[in-house]
Amino acid sequence: MNKKYQKRRLAKAGALLVAIALTVAACGGNDEGNPQSSGNSGDAQGPLQLTMMLPTYSPEQMPANSSVLKMLEEQTGAKLSVSWVPSSSYTDKLSATIASGELPKTFVALEPKASYIVNAARSGMFWEVGPYLKNYTNLSKMSELVLGNVSIDGKVYGLYRERDLARFGLMIRQDWLSDLGVEAPKNVDELYNVLKAFTTGDPDKNGKQDTIGLAVGMQGNNIAGFKDILVYMGGPNEWELQDGKLVPAHMTQAYLDTMKFYKKLYDEKIINQDFATVQDGRSVMYKGQAGLWIDNMLDGKNIEDNIKKVDSNAKINLINRIEGPLGDRTRAGSGYLGMYMIPKTSVKTEAELEQILAYFDKVSEKENQNLMKYGIEGQQYTIESGVYTPSSDAKLRADITDGGQFMILQDEVVNYGTELELLSSKLFQDNATFAVPNPAAPFISNTDIEKGKELSKIIADATVKFIMGAVNEEDWNGAINQWLQSGGSKVIEEMNAEYAKQAGK
Repeated sequence: MNKKYQKRRLAKAGALLVAIALTVAACGGNDEGNPQSSGNSGDAQGPLQLTMMLPTYSPEQMPANSSVLKMLEEQTGAKLSVSWVPSSSYTDKLSATIASGELPKTFVALEPKASYIVNAARSGMFWEVGPYLKNYTNLSKMSELVLGNVSIDGKVYGLYRERDLARFGLMIRQDWLSDLGVEAPKNVDELYNVLKAFTTGDPDKNGKQDTIGLAVGMQGNNIAGFKDILVYMGGPNEWELQDGKLVPAHMTQAYLDTMKFYKKLYDEKIINQDFATVQDGRSVMYKGQAGLWIDNMLDGKNIEDNIKKVDSNAKINLINRIEGPLGDRTRAGSGYLGMYMIPKTSVKTEAELEQILAYFDKVSEKENQNLMKYGIEGQQYTIESGVYTPSSDAKLRADITDGGQFMILQDEVVNYGTELELLSSKLFQDNATFAVPNPAAPFISNTDIEKGKELSKIIADATVKFIMGAVNEEDWNGAINQWLQSGGSKVIEEMNAEYAKQAGK
């Protein structure tokens, strides 16, 4: 799958985007399961009137008369009516809206595998768009791997919002490496040695042993960096295929080995001792107390900027390849952040569905991708001698607020970023060539939907306690048995049933 994804990425990079007319053929007689549409939008129906519900991450939402939004309407031939909902309450609002049946023509589902989305899809509430994608210039280039990740029972009910497939890696204090005369780590053993040196070598030169190697915090039920080091050490990404059967990561030997690795770091005070109560481990980095953070490398610039507030000489470097027993490996993400869905309750005909898909295809052209990323040149930003400068005018900046919420594909976005941001993009592309996907991502376990949080807490609590030395290996095996008896065995059974069903297609 990785190779297929890589080929698609390379094809995207070299493809010339072709503008398509917003016209649609008559819809009579099309087989919905195997549509023969031309992918046009239908002038016969008049301009598309598209109502949307989107999350906003800003205190002030994009104004209805936004110059950027008006430009997008001109480019796509659509009239947009957007209902913005604060991101903090978006999921609750969407769940209630779906329950009411009073839906806009399209909306973003931030969690496409949430129970209320899955149940609504199974009830026939949404259009299955998968069979139509091949008819559109840009939508046809969507990744099969990511389409599988968003699928429900093997069917695609929406257009995913693209994110780089594999964005994880090391954000390391390059100035500490230089001051200690230590080389950047290339494998797991060297990684430990560097973390040890950061802890014992006085990298901040204050004469005190008050630094640590790795900043760690909790991200929900997950220990920051743990899943990445698990993959470095030859372990799976969430699930592993063993003899044709899906096995959860925590039931593998590699997971136990990774816990022992973290326990060693904890015992030697190489990680912050309060990691179990720290909600954001980056805060340890911000204080200049730690030398390494493992997560989305896109955050490298933000981390460097924050450390510079306490140490002006701080310099962050990014590393994406750490060799383990199975060579260079990195954890693949889902490849998306939510997806646009189209309800049949609001969009009654196939012809209107095709209009909406044509709109999204147009949004995914290079010009419109960059429009929604940066705004209009000369208004929201300027380019002089190749240097990008955003506008300082608050009103103009407001016009691009949450512009990214409209985007589907982002493969043609020009990167005007800093050195670190440019490097992260380069490493994301490299990561995609050797990323380890989650083989169970396309599948749904009803038990996991119902009991997933409760079950994951059993494993998370036992993992933390093992690292801190509060439980031993026997206790850990007891926690696995508790997980199995509490519904985990049913999760495994259901996931494997789905895998067998789709593998047999």
